[in-house]
This record gives sequence, C-alpha cells and structure tokens, in this order.
Amino acid sequence: MAKVKNFFKKVGLWFKNHAPSKRRLIQLYAALLVNANLKGYITGKIYTGNLKNLCSPGLNCYSCPGASFACPLGALQDSMAQTNDRAAFYIIGILALFGLTLARTICGFLCPVGLGQELLYKIKTPKLKKSRYTRVLSFFKYVLLAVMVIAIPLIYHGIPAFCKYVCPAGTFEGAGGLLANSNNAGFFAMLGNLFTWKFCLLVIFIVGSVFVYRFFCRFFCPLGAIYGFFNKWALIGVKLDEDKCVDCGMCIQTCKMDIRHVGDHECINCGECVSVCPTQAISWKGSKIFVKGAQLSSPAPVAETAAPLAAVLENGSAGSQPSVEEEDTAPIKVFPEEGADLPASELVEHSKTSAAAVLDSVTVEPRPEATTAASAAAAAPAKARRKFRGGVKGAGIKTAVKNPKFVVELCAWVCALALLIVMLVCYNLPEKPQDRVPDFTLKTYKSLASDGGEYSNNSKTHIKVIYFWSTDIEVSVTGMSEINKFYQNCRDEVEVVAIHCYYKDDRDVQSFIDEQGWNNYNITFAQDNMDVNIYSWFGGDISVPKPITAVTTDGLLHSKFEGEKDGAIVVPTADELFNMFAAAKRDTVFSVGDRCPDITLKTYKSAGTCDGEGNLTYEEFSTMESRGTVTVINFWYTTCDPCVAELPYFEKVRAEFGDQIIMVAVHSATAMPKGGAEGVQSFINSNGWNDYGIVFAQDTEEIACYNMLGGSGAYPTTVIIDKNGHISYFMDGPVEEDELRNEIAKLL
Repeated sequence: MAKVKNFFKKVGLWFKNHAPSKRRLIQLYAALLVNANLKGYITGKIYTGNLKNLCSPGLNCYSCPGASFACPLGALQDSMAQTNDRAAFYIIGILALFGLTLARTICGFLCPVGLGQELLYKIKTPKLKKSRYTRVLSFFKYVLLAVMVIAIPLIYHGIPAFCKYVCPAGTFEGAGGLLANSNNAGFFAMLGNLFTWKFCLLVIFIVGSVFVYRFFCRFFCPLGAIYGFFNKWALIGVKLDEDKCVDCGMCIQTCKMDIRHVGDHECINCGECVSVCPTQAISWKGSKIFVKGAQLSSPAPVAETAAPLAAVLENGSAGSQPSVEEEDTAPIKVFPEEGADLPASELVEHSKTSAAAVLDSVTVEPRPEATTAASAAAAAPAKARRKFRGGVKGAGIKTAVKNPKFVVELCAWVCALALLIVMLVCYNLPEKPQDRVPDFTLKTYKSLASDGGEYSNNSKTHIKVIYFWSTDIEVSVTGMSEINKFYQNCRDEVEVVAIHCYYKDDRDVQSFIDEQGWNNYNITFAQDNMDVNIYSWFGGDISVPKPITAVTTDGLLHSKFEGEKDGAIVVPTADELFNMFAAAKRDTVFSVGDRCPDITLKTYKSAGTCDGEGNLTYEEFSTMESRGTVTVINFWYTTCDPCVAELPYFEKVRAEFGDQIIMVAVHSATAMPKGGAEGVQSFINSNGWNDYGIVFAQDTEEIACYNMLGGSGAYPTTVIIDKNGHISYFMDGPVEEDELRNEIAKLL
C-alpha cells in the first residue's frame, strides 16, 4: 500500500512540476478559439461565413480549414490591393485597436504561430545565443512590412505579396490543412514552383525555430512589426518603474527576445522578466483597471530578513532564467559613463560589480505584512502552519474568495471558457438539412405537357418550379401568364408544375384550363387532394388559400415565394421567378450524364472570337447555342502554372478537329489578376494566345459556371459536352493531350 501511495505521490509531483503556465494555457486557448471550425479539418472546406469579416489578433491563415476569423495581415494586404490606392480604413482601424489595447502582448499570448515556435524551441538541441547580430537582423521584419505588405500590394494591385510568397502560416495551415484532406486530392495538380518555394521557406522557419527562439517572430513577422509601434502606448503590457530600477540587467539577460529595455518594440510582453527583477521595478500595465492594487505576476522572492542588493545581484533570483553563459545578450548601457562598449559576457559581470559598489548600503526591505506572516508561521507548530497555508479544509476557499485578484481571474476564465464552448458549438453544429420534398403522385389535367394521366415528383429534372393556384383566387389565375413566360425562356432546364390546391372548388378545372387557353401551355397541370395534401407541406392553409411558388433542386426545397405588396397577395413576375431559378441553378452541381444548363459568358479577343480585323464577331459564349457541336470547357486562371502549361496543347487538339468542336477556356471569377478583365486580356496577348482558335471567356461569381459544372477548388478543370448538350467527361486537374484527344473522338 505504501508503494502504491508513493507511486501516486510521484505521479502527482510530476504533473505539478510539468503543469503548463498560465501564459501557455492562454496561448493554447487562443489557438483553439481562432481555429474553432474543427469540422473544416474533416470536410476539407474553409469557413466563409460572416465572422470571417472579423480579424483574429494574431497571425492565422484565412485559408486554414479550422480558421474562424480572417488574418489581419492578409486582410490588410487584400484591402490595399483592392481599394485603388485609397486608405483601407476598416482594417487599419482594427489593427490600431489591437495595437492600442494589447500591442505585442498579442505576440506573447494570443498568436498561434508564436505558440508553435515556442514549442519547437523546446526540442533539446544546442541553441543559437542572441547577440548584436540577431538584434540587427530583427529589423528585417520592418523591411518586409514596408516592401511586401505595403508597397507591392499598392503598386501591383491584386498581389498580397507577403501571403503569396513568404507567409509560413499560409503554407502550413492553409495549403497543408487543405492538402491533408482526401476530399481535396485534386489540389495536388495545382502545385507548382511557387508552392515549392514556400514549402522550402516553411522548412527553414521550422528548423530555425528549433535553434533560435521565435525565429520567424523575431526576424520576419510584419504583424509583430506593426504591433511593435504601439508597445509604448498599449493599455496592457509590462512596464518599468525607473525610480526602482538599478540597471542590473537581469531583465535583459533573462529575455530571449532582442530587446534593449523592458517594453520596447521588440518586447512581446511575456512577463518572464517580472519575476526576476530584484527590486520589483517591473510590473503589468493595466492591472489596476481590473483589480485595484493587484499584481498579475509573481514578484521576485523576498528574503525573511533584509539582504544587500549586491548579494541579490551576485546570486541572481531563485526564479531567474538561464545565465549569460546559456543565453547571451547584446551590449547593454547599464552605466553610461563606463563599460558601455563591453561585450555581453563581461558587461553583466560589470553591471553586478558596479551596482554592488554604488548600492552596497541599499537593502531590499520585505513588506511588513509578509515579515509578520512569515515569522508567525515559523513560530507556530506544524498544524498551525498548515492552517496558515490554507491546509485546513475550507480556509483556503474562504481566503481566496475574499481576494479580488482571485475573483477577477476566476470570472475571466469562466467567461473565456463559456465563449470557447459557444464558438465550438456554433462552428461545428451539423448543417441544417434542407427540407426534402416528399414523394407524391397527383392526377393531371390535359395540356401539351400531359395527357391527363399522373404526375410524380421523382423525375430526374434537377430544378422544378411548383406553382399552387386556384380558380377562385384571381391573382393566381392572372399570374399564370408570368409563369408561362418564364418557362418559355428556360424550357430545357426546368420543369414547371401548376397544382390546383382548392379542394372545395366546384368548378370543372379542366374546362377552366381550356377556357383560359392554358391547355396550349407546355406546363403540367395537376390536382392536389386531401390524401396527399402537398399544399400544406409547402406551408399553405386550405382554410385561407393563397398562391405559393416554390423552387426545388434535386428534391430539396430551395426557395419559396409568398409575396405580399400593400396588403395584397401577389405572385412572382417572370423576372423574379427567373432570379429564383438562377439562384437554384448556381447551387446545383451538374455531373456526367446530366444535360448541361444554359450558361452565357462574356468573351475576350482571340482568333476564336474575332474576325480578320480583330473585331469581336460575338461578345458572348452560350452553351445553348453551342449544342449540336462537341464543346470542351477548360477552367483556368493566369497564375495557375498547370493551367498555363496545358492550354497550348489544347489549341493543338482544337486545330486537329477543326470545326467539329468548340474549345472554350473560362477564366476563374475568384483569381482575377491586376487590372481585372483587362489584365486577363493582356495575359492572353502576351502569351500569343490571341492567335488561338480557342474561345476565351470570363466566369463571374453571379453565374458561378465553375461550381455549377462540378469544380471544387482545383484548377485546371476540364468538362466535355456532347452534341446533345449532355456532360460526358469531367477532369479535376490537368488532362494529358492523348486523353483529351481520345475523349473528343468518342463523341464525333
């Protein structure tokens, strides 16, 4: 039994000695909070909801599958690239808010990239000591800030240079997080020289962080450079009381960053210097905002009797960090009149000697209450000492509750955990399933679309419009012409069913349809009944009937129109119905075997779209107009290396088949170069593609042709449509020349 008790005591002692510090807990908490979209790692998709309009304080890539907020550095570059030289007030205001409240405390406590570097530094290897050289190198991040973050995005609109060419967070969190998911296997085809360059940089940053404390943070991070400007004025951070400071250099010796003094632009406000200051000259700014007179960090150990400061300087503090032999420092101006230019190792010794000589008579007086309490505890018996230390059951809790610092700290952690739980729940709740329309079969009336048999909603048509009407509701009768007008323009892409819903109607519905001339419409007219009651499923009330128009996609309710204007019930116009249909079409994925929807896109100038004088022979490409001819659609963008590499042999294959095929290269809507459409046209011309017989067209976010035809984020993507307008081939990634040729030949 004693051995078991001893074992658990050792285990408990181990956990106590290895328990994470409060700062480490805050770092872990912040990393999880800004990456709360855990299901993104499972689905391989990026969260793009409204909260992505907000920025996290630290560096955290927007494209990370788990990212719940935007990256402030990426947002800054993007805003400057897109605002045409106007000030990006929104993101600049956010950065200023972060800077004035926390500044580089964000680096020390809230940045996930900083946490990752600190964990890498814990790997036991020889460490590169800081020196005057690392201090000089620490200014390189300001060069990156000026050039990569500000200048290039402003000069070359649309190029977020730091994110695109340097940022390791984008490579590790964004690219790595997406590529690790099997759902994004097609993304590997997009990797080119740029990814190779960024991957090599990532390896350098990871290896560097093992040997150098916060390697990326100290030398390369522009976000830290921005926050460094605010360190002096921030509400939260460490501060130095110059009246108490004796220039002993213990704080700078302990610090692993390249600081010249406590709280300067290189200080990340980690607070490690607070506990090593022998005169308690270092404290936390802003602590009185939360608790009057509270200290947010442990003071330096105080002896029970007064001790000469020279002895403290000689022996160091009980909680001090590595000595100068373990962690070197650059020359420090401790006493300006002498020893200013000494090397680091000699300078600290000089500091101790000088401080001891000047302040030999100075003593560190313990606080009266601490001395009294310590003396009382020493004089009391063991049981009494246990009681004094809170060993008696209940005494510690009562004392803690009366401590303002404890109460504030407890409340802060409770609120923080509550926020984290809310975030995790909100981000990771399963998506609300769309309402699936139940299967139903109704009797039909005679029209061009039906012979008076039955209608079943399990037909293979992707998009359907269901219109509920009644002979006794005049607005539903007059609205039928708008329904028919819409259907005439979209006949091949949609199915329209007009369901008579008023069960107590004594009229002969078929005669009414014939009288209105609707029997010449190509619309299916059906009759609801009490057994099916499909009208009620769509929200209708048979006691107060009104027209309802619903659009469904693949058996799911997509949208519903129950219009009311000036207190009167209205039905959708043909244009309103078309907008509902267009939205449903954008959200529908058409795959191999489906009839390709009608897609109309603007074109660029090339031999495939211009006459001999360079004038556009047609300004739009339409999949409807290309029916009767095999059509090859290739999705690309200017900075996609595999896309650019395959278009020349696409032109070669097009030339071989001549007028038997139409080859269309559709540029992405989300990866526009500088200058927008003009930039794309310039790229086409500079590569000599304007002499190609390929039709170059432009996708838009409103049309979303890429998503509609099955694109999932990987480029290039190729779709082949047969003469009858059906999709016969789909490839997510580059296509080999012979494979392209063979797939086309099968359809001719």
